[in-house]
Amino acid sequence: MTAQAPEHGTVPDREGEHDPLSAPPERHAWDVGLWWDLYFTGTMLAMTVLALLTGPERWRWATAGLMLAVIVLHYALVRRYFQTGGAEPSWVGPFPVALLLLLPTLPAVLLNPILTFLLLALSPLAFMTLGTLLAVPTVGMILIVPSLWSVLVGEESWQDVGLSLLVNGSMLAFAFWFGSWFERIVEQSYERYSLIEQLQHSREEATRLSEQAGAMAERERLAREMHDTLAQGFTSIITLTQAVESEMDTDPDTARRHLVLMRETAAENLAEARAMVAARQAVGVEGGDLGSALTRICGRLGRELGIEVTPTVTGTPEELPNDLQVCLLRTAQEALANVRKHADADRTGVCLAYTDVGVSLSVSDNGRGFDTALPGHGNGLANMRHRAESVGGTLDLESVPGQGTTVRLTIPSEETSTS
Repeated sequence: MTAQAPEHGTVPDREGEHDPLSAPPERHAWDVGLWWDLYFTGTMLAMTVLALLTGPERWRWATAGLMLAVIVLHYALVRRYFQTGGAEPSWVGPFPVALLLLLPTLPAVLLNPILTFLLLALSPLAFMTLGTLLAVPTVGMILIVPSLWSVLVGEESWQDVGLSLLVNGSMLAFAFWFGSWFERIVEQSYERYSLIEQLQHSREEATRLSEQAGAMAERERLAREMHDTLAQGFTSIITLTQAVESEMDTDPDTARRHLVLMRETAAENLAEARAMVAARQAVGVEGGDLGSALTRICGRLGRELGIEVTPTVTGTPEELPNDLQVCLLRTAQEALANVRKHADADRTGVCLAYTDVGVSLSVSDNGRGFDTALPGHGNGLANMRHRAESVGGTLDLESVPGQGTTVRLTIPSEETSTS
């Protein structure tokens, strides 16, 4: 209702900010469009014709010119003022606008009272532009001043205009009450519009952050999968290649055995990569037999390093969810990879234990060990801890320099049953 109200949410200033592919913005209440222009112009042109046909003959062209002046002022200044919320023209304010409306209309009504009908177009414009506090006095002057003027110049008596003044005063009082009430409704609508807009921006930001977090989580998951599968396989191939290079001339049989292991490792890596691409998630244990998978990777490491790697399964094997099987298998792979790279052990044991309180996996070696208080290097241990936490398990690391290392993953029974 007020001239300042459109600043709270004027659509014309915001339309350019919307994504053209998104839903079109809602039309704002002040964006009255072509219908208002047609209504205002048609009404004022009718007043112009009325001015030429009624009233004192010597003033008809003058009053018609004043009606046309109202149309010109409307399109040149007032229309821009209320559509931009008082932003344009910058030098125009509520009081100047009230004067611009009164300067042509008040003399015209004084010269020809029949032209009071121009309020059909001027009243909505005044309330939209000026607000109730200024619109009511502006309209009141057009209604009341001609009656007071007729008394002052002796054309009518107070008794003649008394009823007219009473009726017009009642109308203005009602307009003030109704306009003030309607302004509060409009202000609440602006507040809701602003809150909805903030909510929309917050939702878009939350969606963006969620997508960003999801993409980051997926990248981290792929990085862990590649580190625990493909990277370990490639490391094994490089180690075997170096061994073959030194064995080709001195020990051809061992070199051929290592070449076979290289081919098997490369084939498994290729199958793993294809499965990861096809599934777009952690690839499950082939056949669902975790014990056989552990036996297979233990046998490969034993043949590769020429050491004793003993797999053991205790308890009654139970069917575990895919994510738990993957967690146990990848932990074993990473722990055995650390044995290959760092332990320099000649004996390693892998034990998968099914108990009443859950399932546990331990990988032990009799290698060189290390000081667990020192900061670690690489991503292997961090990946194992992350996998354990993701399934509600715990990872323990025990190692003493010169006395070997034990990695133990424990997953409680409630996780194995609910995962």
